[in-house]
Formats: sequence, structure tokens, C-alpha cells
Amino acid sequence: MNDPAKRRWLLLNAMRVGGIILMVVGLLIWRKGIGGYQDELVGKILFVFGLFEAMILPALLRRAWRSKDSV
Repeated sequence: MNDPAKRRWLLLNAMRVGGIILMVVGLLIWRKGIGGYQDELVGKILFVFGLFEAMILPALLRRAWRSKDSV
């Protein structure tokens, strides 16, 4: 696995899946209070961080990698 494109693709998809899992856990804590957490704020913070990790962070990494490759 020496191909940098394959490593980047795997990293981006792992980040997306991790972000979606974090969003689901945050939503469950927020709405149902699972895991002993009764505070809605914890669930909301996890949900927003998961959203950032799944949607925004991969785009920022792609942009950084693209500008680095074109130089």
C-alpha cells in the first residue's frame, strides 16, 4: 500500500465513517440519554463535532492535498 492516492482515499472514508458514528452516538445521547449521560449538551457537542468530521474536514484535507500536489 505505497500508493499515496489509495492511502488518502482510505483516510477520507475512515474520517467520514467515524464522523457518522460520532453523529449517531451524539444524537442518541442528545435525544435518549444513553450511556448514563443525561445532559443534552454532551450529545449536541458530539453531534456537531461528528458533523464537522464527516463533512468539512475531508474537504479541507482534499484542498490541502490538491494544492500540495500541484506545487
